[in-house]
Amino acid sequence: MDTPHRLHVPSPLPIVGRVVSAFAQVDSFAKFAMLCVLGGWFFMNTLIVRLGSLQHGVRFFDMWAVISDPARLFFGVDTAIQRIFFGLICLCCLAAPLVSHLLKWRIAWVAYWAPLLLMVACALLLRSRASAEFLASSTDPRLVSGSFIRFADELARQGGLVSRHITVAAGGYIAFSGGVVLAVTGLHRRRQRA
Repeated sequence: MDTPHRLHVPSPLPIVGRVVSAFAQVDSFAKFAMLCVLGGWFFMNTLIVRLGSLQHGVRFFDMWAVISDPARLFFGVDTAIQRIFFGLICLCCLAAPLVSHLLKWRIAWVAYWAPLLLMVACALLLRSRASAEFLASSTDPRLVSGSFIRFADELARQGGLVSRHITVAAGGYIAFSGGVVLAVTGLHRRRQRA
């Protein structure tokens, strides 16, 4: 009688064990900072847009959709694909400090800077996109609607209408503070390895 052969499938447990071990090596202050960034990015509003009595909040994981079309600050974000894609990028940046403990490279401490660098890059991109053409102009500049849109766009940029209605919310401050703490922790790790 033939004996059954076992199929050997590699288990993901060694990888999970290494990640758990790396997370255990992160000091408690950095873990708290990672938790603050997670809360600020996914569970709290990063920006608040106010128009009269209306108030609209934007979370950080919606930032890619807002950067691609700044008018979504006022009208809301409804693109699930951009949310999922940028949400995964956010999670990767949030988990980046674990790389410093998984890999023993000298430069691995830079991974602690990933959340802060992502926030700064998004802020700069949003600022440059919002200061550029805010409203999409018509394809035919001779039409009255095209002239009106160019006039409204110029008024919004010169009058600072956009910047007066947007404020940083609590989630933005908490996530930024957590990112700064992680960056300082990365510098501290660099000094320890030197």
